[in-house]
Amino acid sequence: MPSPVGHLLAGVATAWMAEALPSLRHRVDANRPLATAAAPAVTPLVLLCAALALAPDVDILFSSHRTATHSAGALGLVVAAAALAARWRGWPVLATTLACGIAFESHVFLDWLGHDGTPPLGLMALWPFSDAYYISGTDVFADVSRRYWKPEEFIFKNARSIGRELAILVPVAVLGWILRARTRRPGHGLRPPGS
Repeated sequence: MPSPVGHLLAGVATAWMAEALPSLRHRVDANRPLATAAAPAVTPLVLLCAALALAPDVDILFSSHRTATHSAGALGLVVAAAALAARWRGWPVLATTLACGIAFESHVFLDWLGHDGTPPLGLMALWPFSDAYYISGTDVFADVSRRYWKPEEFIFKNARSIGRELAILVPVAVLGWILRARTRRPGHGLRPPGS
């Protein structure tokens, strides 16, 4: 299963891609004095998506890892909460809800693609509809060790795992950044306030 670094990158990439959408782009641009100025890398949506991409692992605190928080049921709760929060904050509801849902689900997707050596293998992705565990078996991402008492495993193995995540997910994040930046160039329909 990927590390928090991989999950964080997926959440940030999701937010940057979402901010390329016209409705969310307008929201980010409204907070800047000139629409041609560079948008900040960290926006409220980026922080929210990063937190949501990490959120499913809160279940580690309750010794029930890869269960209900990694499921369709949890996704439903996140989407409902995101829709209510977007409406309350005056953000575009559909675009914000979609970005938040994808950021949260990116965690489940990356875990599904990861190596899992701890039974039961996989995650309860379809809970509450099914208690079955699912895993792709492709092992795109290496597992991460939590055995801090074994430095060779905890430090070196985790460093290799994180390196692999960076090699896969940094290009995705860069693509999100590029898409976001390209939609902010002059001639893409953005005007300075008051024009």
